[in-house]
Amino acid sequence: FNRILWMPAYGSRPAPEVSIRVMDHLQWCNSKTFFKSERSQFFPGAKARAPMPVMVHTNYHPDKHKRMLCVIDRYLNGKVNACDHFPGGSEPGT
Repeated sequence: FNRILWMPAYGSRPAPEVSIRVMDHLQWCNSKTFFKSERSQFFPGAKARAPMPVMVHTNYHPDKHKRMLCVIDRYLNGKVNACDHFPGGSEPGT
């Protein structure tokens, strides 16, 4: 499917008539990207190198609500270290 999206219309082949959006994965990330795989980009909060995300989808970890609240505290309430105490994975020490 993705390959067809990038093929231009030609001859009798019509354009797919869809929009293609290429997004920075650090600005549109999920909780696994934010807390685990790209952790060094976001933590510690006071020294974060990643740009402020447009969205963090908190669906990977079992403690979704707590992590969602810390993201809100960090980016909307200005508490830059609000998420620093969370482990990378779902268990402490990960």
